[in-house]
Amino acid sequence: MNRKHPLVTRLLHWLTALLIIGLFSSGWYMVELDYYSSWYQTLPELHIFSGVVLMLLWLWVLLRLFKTKSTDFNDSHKPIEQFTAKWVKRLFYLLVLVMVITGYLMATAQGDSLLLFETLKLPSISHFSSDQIDTMGWIHEYASYSLMVLVFFHALGALKHHFIDKDNTLKRML
Repeated sequence: MNRKHPLVTRLLHWLTALLIIGLFSSGWYMVELDYYSSWYQTLPELHIFSGVVLMLLWLWVLLRLFKTKSTDFNDSHKPIEQFTAKWVKRLFYLLVLVMVITGYLMATAQGDSLLLFETLKLPSISHFSSDQIDTMGWIHEYASYSLMVLVFFHALGALKHHFIDKDNTLKRML
């Protein structure tokens, strides 16, 4: 199979990849901010807003998943590569869902709606205890580390296909 993935698929792939890496980087950085940093108020709000954008894009990805036929593998892909690719993709879906859900719940955990950039209002679902918020924070943090491990191996696999196997796996997504 030599066809490129559909344009929408490629755009969603790269846009969500940039958002996920950006969110991880901003999350890593913002936990070290002190009160006097110029980013102390701005970065968390930007992080949450980007998370909302990711959540909307991911809902679109999931809707497309159920509406469109999955793209076939290259004939050159070994069965173990196909099996691994399917499970990595499933783990991506799961981890991103865990990330956006826990992020949303933590952002609105006080039981009040959250106003972002004085325009976007995120409604609250419930009020959570500090123990529940800590648990969500722990899940959010370790899911993000797990997601970055998957991103690393996903990129490594794409490079392996491109430079070692010399197949068109990477080219189909570019």
